[in-house]
Amino acid sequence: MTKRIIPIWKDDASCAEESENKTFCMAPWSHTYISPQGERRLCCASREEHSFQKQYIDASNDERYGKVTDSKTDVDDFNPLTLEEHWNSPYMRDIRKKLMAGERIPQCDVCNDDTLSLSSYRKWFTGVLFKDKIQEAFDKTDDDGRTEMPVISFDYRYSNLCNFKCRMCGEQLSSAWEAEKKKHDMWSIENQPFMQPTVKQKMQKFQKDVAEPEFKKAISEGLVEEIYWVGGEPLMYDMHWWALEEMVNNGSAKNCHLRYNSNLSRVDFKGKNLFDYLPQFKDWLMCASIDGTGDIVEFIRKGIVWEEWLDNFKQGLAAPGGKHKMLFDLTITGPGMFSLKDLFDLSLELDVRMETKIMFAFHADIVMSPFAWPRHILDRKIDELLAYMEPRGTQKQATLINTLHEMKKRPTFAEQFPDTHEQQFKNGKGYQDRLDQIRQEQYRLEDIYKADSELYDWWKRYDTQN
Repeated sequence: MTKRIIPIWKDDASCAEESENKTFCMAPWSHTYISPQGERRLCCASREEHSFQKQYIDASNDERYGKVTDSKTDVDDFNPLTLEEHWNSPYMRDIRKKLMAGERIPQCDVCNDDTLSLSSYRKWFTGVLFKDKIQEAFDKTDDDGRTEMPVISFDYRYSNLCNFKCRMCGEQLSSAWEAEKKKHDMWSIENQPFMQPTVKQKMQKFQKDVAEPEFKKAISEGLVEEIYWVGGEPLMYDMHWWALEEMVNNGSAKNCHLRYNSNLSRVDFKGKNLFDYLPQFKDWLMCASIDGTGDIVEFIRKGIVWEEWLDNFKQGLAAPGGKHKMLFDLTITGPGMFSLKDLFDLSLELDVRMETKIMFAFHADIVMSPFAWPRHILDRKIDELLAYMEPRGTQKQATLINTLHEMKKRPTFAEQFPDTHEQQFKNGKGYQDRLDQIRQEQYRLEDIYKADSELYDWWKRYDTQN
């Protein structure tokens, strides 16, 4: 019999804290996720073996689902799972057993270690959204991990359709990125197998024939209590606008919480305005992605027009309850560090909350990350920002301030990868320089870094263009 440790949660200013079971999360009892490539994971933050690379290519030999065969599949084979196959699969049952026993599992390390943010998805699912369903989860789960509870929270990303090419993103989550990489021969079957035409056709068929009907069925049955709209860019999905219309018409909107991560480049679709729909739902939250202001954010988030974005954001603020539902969703990047004061001031001016993530990297060629910087330069810049922000900040800027403090505790790439970071820096800088050339950038990363002579000298150690 599985040992079961039921977590007890208490409310506080940070949202929720665990008092007993430190690892339990409601996601495997309530939530389902599909990537634009048809990959199912526990949630968007979980780290499974296939994450971001092979996806479910060769999934017929995936031990997680008991689908081990003697035959080898071709590289363009694509075997995604239906929700029914996934929900009580051997893999999911094992996850539930371990979480009920209070075990720490590697899939949840992003939340366990607060890798991306000081606020975790586990706290959201377990301490806020489905806090009242914890006991039910334990009561309705067999000793083998099988649960009777249906999926009530959806994060389905129907494609990588997106009109931006953000420097910290890539082809998995942006069709604009994918098109650019194909045009300039910057991809390979080994690293991006999902970009092969045959695989892409199968992914599109899966989304149309499996993912969309699963989602529509749940809406028609009134099961959906939360939708996390992400992309790609979710406001470009036809399915997004269909769901809003359908849920308002069938009355289920009043029982559903909507949560967005959007580039907010558009808020209108075929005569429909987003902020006419959102007040009709039980609750909503718009995490509007923004990493700087003016020229700097237009460099980071290729495709954004700063003044248009700001106008769209202000539309949301003017919607009923918008003051409490619109927030800045900030990812701290190297160039973005030079615009944080301005973004901080704008947050104060508009009286909006700033959610903050640290740009995550598995290796040191991700030179857009501030952790690519030398330790002493990074700490100096952080101290400058904190000296400016701490006397002025309110609770709505607290996450940004706390994240900056946390950054001083985390290793730089030189500290984390002492043997490889020099070569990887050179590789990563060369990649960014090539993007500057391809995109014919007049305002480049080195131009941003010229504002700090010591950082600029470090950045120019290697001139990859000669």
